[in-house]
Parts: sequence; C-alpha cells; structure tokens
Amino acid sequence: MLDAQSYFDRISGDLSGDVKARAVALAAAEAAGLPTRRQEAWHYTDVARLLSKATHDTLHNIDFAPLNPLMAVFDNGRLLAAPQASGVAVSPFHHDGATADNAVLNYNAALAQDGLTAEISGDLAQPLIVTTQGDAPVHLHHKITLAPQAKAVLVDNHMSRDYTNARFDIALGAGAELTLIRVQQAGHQIGTSEIMLAEGAQIKTVALVTGGALARHEANVAFTARGAHAELHSAVLGRGENHADFTYLIDHQAADTSSNTSAYNVLDAAARGVFQGKIIVRKDAQHVDAQMQTRAMMLSEGAEMDAKPELEIYADDVACAHGSAIGELDKDALFFLRSRGLGEASARYLLVAGFIEQVLAHIDNDAMADALRALVAQKIAAQFSVQGDA
Repeated sequence: MLDAQSYFDRISGDLSGDVKARAVALAAAEAAGLPTRRQEAWHYTDVARLLSKATHDTLHNIDFAPLNPLMAVFDNGRLLAAPQASGVAVSPFHHDGATADNAVLNYNAALAQDGLTAEISGDLAQPLIVTTQGDAPVHLHHKITLAPQAKAVLVDNHMSRDYTNARFDIALGAGAELTLIRVQQAGHQIGTSEIMLAEGAQIKTVALVTGGALARHEANVAFTARGAHAELHSAVLGRGENHADFTYLIDHQAADTSSNTSAYNVLDAAARGVFQGKIIVRKDAQHVDAQMQTRAMMLSEGAEMDAKPELEIYADDVACAHGSAIGELDKDALFFLRSRGLGEASARYLLVAGFIEQVLAHIDNDAMADALRALVAQKIAAQFSVQGDA
C-alpha cells in the first residue's frame, strides 16, 4: 500500500501548483484515512484490504487502430503524448489547489502529478483515448470541457498494474454530447467522475471491467438544466478475487431531465460485484424519467453480488423505477444450446458473451464496439475456460 506522506515528501519538489495547499489536502486525507466499511458509500468495499492484494491479470491490447484515434498516454503518472487536432485545445496540467470533504479526492488534490486538460469544440471526428499505463502508483486529475453543441467520444483505457487514483471533471455545455467509454484490465483503480450537464446536454458512459484486484468507479452526475440526459452502463467479468464497485449519484436538479442506468456482472470463483445507484429528484424537478436496473450472472458459489439501488424523490410528477436480478447461468438456455449440437464450452461462451453484449450494444460506433467485443472474447476464453468456437 502507498505510504502517502513519504511519497509526497519524495515527489513534492516536482509537483505543480501551491505545494503548501497540497500539504493541507494531504493532512486532511491522512486525518480521515482511507474510506472504511463504516462509511455507507464504501460499505461493500474494504479499500485497505483490497489494496494489499496483488493483481496478476493479463493485459490484452485493444485494437483501436481502425478508429484512427487521438491519443493521450500517461506512463507512470506523466503525460508522454498529447492529442493534436483541430477542435481540441489541450492546456498544460494546472493544479488548482482545491480540496474536498472526502479522503480520496483530498489524496488526489495533494498528489496529482499530471492530467489531461482539454477543451473540445465542434464535432470531434476521432475518438480521444486516454491510456494510463505503467507499474507505479499514480494520481491523475483530468478536466474535460465540451463547448455548447460539441460532440466527442472519450476512452479511459486503464492498463496500469499498480494503484491509480484518477479524477475526471467533466462539464458539458448546452446541447453537447459525450460518449465516455471505460476499460480496466488490471491494477487497483479508484476513479471519481464529477459530471455537470447543461441544458440539452447528453452523456453516455459504457464501462467494462475485466480484471484488477480493485475497480471502484464512482460517478456524480448533476442535471443542472432542462433537457439533459445521461446513460450509465457497466459490465463486469470477474474471476479470482476481483472486486468491482460501481457507485453512482444521479442528481436530477432540473425538470424535464432523464437518465437510464444498467449494470451487468458475470462473477466466477470468489469475485465480488457491487452496484450502488442513488437517484435524487429535487423539489420542482417535474417530468423526470429515471430508470435503473442491475443484473448478475453467478458462475460459482463463492462469488458475491451486492446491489443497492435507491430512489429519493421530492417531486410528484415523475416516472422513476429500479430493479435488480441475481441468478445462476440459465440451465434451460444451456440445455437448449447443447441440444442443438454445441459443446458445453461453446454454449457457456455464447451465454456469457450474450449477457455482456447487452452493455456493449449501447456503443454507437461499430468499430469501437467490435474492438471491445474482441477483448471480451479473449477474456471469456482466458478467465472462464470457454472457447468461442461455435
């Protein structure tokens, strides 16, 4: 586990911004300590225990080449390559010295070495891929802004084998549209996204976790004006003692806004999945449509799924609902496929792949979706001992 104070002392001479303000943030984080299960939002995720576990996941390259993407590569916490294209203005990383009232964000405020600060205008034809790689603990703070009516696809490609504390501040102007795709294959990642949606803005997030001792993805989405819409979809392929936690706070502050959230988990061995989704509809935020569902496919008796969807509604003219379903692999479906001549391995492959496809189908770009389908196929074959030979 990272000794934050020693780490800060070692790197403080290379940190940008007000080092004294960073020291204050670190002191606040150390006083609070890492989140514990006594905190409701972390009840199912024992951070200290999980950070002590080694991760031995295999990294598979994702073939993004057909997309001709823009690339931002962070190696052991430093930006090696920055995207260069019209419609994307990239600024040097600037630490603003701000602190927050939780330890994770305070650690980030104290220790963030670098991050992508990008302002996107117009319709960005190429996806922007942010790759995090290396074998050292890192803290990154990304700030992504879309101008009014701008459109973009952003990929958070996490391939680091160590601990990462990553913060994304995302602001969408009026009528802007962002697709955010997240992929984690290894390491220990605690990610926090603060998302602000202006009038008519739309965001779609699709997350795929296929490895890592700890994957904790938290998103706080604020609908600040009419017509804003958010979709948050996640898929987990868990094996061994992988732990994947998706925690969302979806805050409908304005009327005529909508959200759709889904989570699909396939869990084997002693893997654990967590989904916590809270929808808040503020007073006078009428005509809100907010839907949330979570599904889990359990492949072993030792796997665990914890689901806690919540609704907190203060308006009276809304359409909000949530649901949860947890069960084993469908034996009737498996029998049906076997009766059609498929081997058990191929039948299991199709059922697992089809389950995850319900999330990948939300990706509008066919080439992007195919790249992630190829990754899923590799992971299913490697992690669940099934082959896509049907």
